[in-house]
Amino acid sequence: MSSLLNQGPYSDATGQAQTAPALDRIADLAVHLDGSGYDAPRLAYAQMLTNIFGTHVEGFFANPIPTSFIPVGAGYERVAVEIWEEGRAAGDVAEKAIRARLEHMDNGCALRRVDGMPHELAFAAARLARTLDLVVLGRPDDDRSLADMIAAVLFDAGCPALIVPPDASEPRDPQTIVIGWRDSTECSRSIAAALPFLKRAREVFLVSVAEATASEERHSEPVADMARHLARHGVTVEVRHLPKWNRPADALLNEAKIVGAELLVSGAYGRSRLREMILGGVTRDLLKSCPIPLLMCH
Repeated sequence: MSSLLNQGPYSDATGQAQTAPALDRIADLAVHLDGSGYDAPRLAYAQMLTNIFGTHVEGFFANPIPTSFIPVGAGYERVAVEIWEEGRAAGDVAEKAIRARLEHMDNGCALRRVDGMPHELAFAAARLARTLDLVVLGRPDDDRSLADMIAAVLFDAGCPALIVPPDASEPRDPQTIVIGWRDSTECSRSIAAALPFLKRAREVFLVSVAEATASEERHSEPVADMARHLARHGVTVEVRHLPKWNRPADALLNEAKIVGAELLVSGAYGRSRLREMILGGVTRDLLKSCPIPLLMCH
């Protein structure tokens, strides 16, 4: 399924190490770090991508400054300065832990630190992501600031995000990949971003879940077109049509479990993020409970 040119670093006839063509690799990425134990799986995946594609990795440490309400009045400026200094001091402790982990990265890893309030950190993440092929982040769970950062990367930067679950301690080059298919711009962009992985995989499943407002016939032509497009990129896929589920994300997760997928590819936020927060949606459900790495693009 994959030619030698699709396999990241390789050796030419002279035995010299070469790098896969630009369209078949991830050249540079940032990995979000916070000094907690959750940094380990994110760095492990960044290291794996370096080993496969020769990717340049930069650590991104977004240090949050508390935003507790401070009444305007006597002593306001002094209290604000104290909060800022306390936040920076906590960041110094976290940075020390991060740098200790980065010492074990092959080929080294630069660290970029930003201190600020949550909206400032999300802005900084988006600004950096606009110059990258990929951003590696943790699963947000109940962390609102991390969820905002993921949204900034996807919406404001238009950059693909690889969401790594907290217990993914042993990353593997994904050989079985499930693509959650929907006839949408977000889905097609996610598939394009995933091509470096798809070209290396042994099995790729293009999975569509029936919707209440759509028939199987309505889905058949676009998914066949995408399968043909991927075949022209050297990716052989198996198309699977699933019946309607109350929660389409559960259908995708169940299918990923059945085939033993090591990566799930999905479009992100087919409707506004606010509507997903209020009404629920596939993106929110996947971000909440996907047990394997999740590659998304908006």
